[in-house]
Amino acid sequence: MKVIRIIILLLILVFVAFYSKLQRLQTTAWIEPLAVAIYPINVDGQKATADYINALSIKDFKSINHFFDTQWGNYSELDYQPVAIELMPALEAKPPAPPTHGNMLKIMLWSLQLRYWAYQHSEDTGRNTVRIYIQYQQVDSEKPLSHSLGLQKGLIGIVNAYANSDYQETNNIIIAHELLHTVGATDKYDLSTGQPIYPDGFAVAENNYQQHKAEIMAGKVPISETESEMPYSLLSCIIGNKTAIEIGWLDKN
Repeated sequence: MKVIRIIILLLILVFVAFYSKLQRLQTTAWIEPLAVAIYPINVDGQKATADYINALSIKDFKSINHFFDTQWGNYSELDYQPVAIELMPALEAKPPAPPTHGNMLKIMLWSLQLRYWAYQHSEDTGRNTVRIYIQYQQVDSEKPLSHSLGLQKGLIGIVNAYANSDYQETNNIIIAHELLHTVGATDKYDLSTGQPIYPDGFAVAENNYQQHKAEIMAGKVPISETESEMPYSLLSCIIGNKTAIEIGWLDKN
């Protein structure tokens, strides 16, 4: 029986790998707008969070569409909308939490669990759709936001955000960052320090620390070797050349 279970698991992994490869090719072809479905989740269960979610509209995410439209124009002369966002009904269910100290097997199993959970808690659109699950909570200095993540395998983003209109544009920066992870973009910051990595994490590398914008996958504007600051909105972010190559917007030289 153990051998049979291992064989079944291997077959599942092979199928998932093949399907993921197909998704990768389709979502980075940029032949049609990439569908993005946003699912709000009241993660702290508070009424104020529920009220905030109920008041959300697609207009609250328009800066994401504008960001991708503008950045696309930096790499192509084609009149094209790269991303199409849709706000979906709020969910009560919460996604499985990632392992905090998991080995490779635990991470793989969690990834499969997350993908199955997303399958259960999303609408079938009949096409490849990036699903962004936003876990909203109230602003609380004693409960900082957990790390957000984006998975290319499965086209899933888990965004932890504040249910406060003052943080809407900051939330949108995180959403755009994790969305780009789902189509192949890698982080451009040092995981140990959070500092943007030179040169790919700098909006204009030749300007050294005289930066006015953030490379979206670095997430911050570098101001010195040890300091950086959050951009105030997506208007202060760009998609750099390395990221554009990773997502299929720019050919490798």
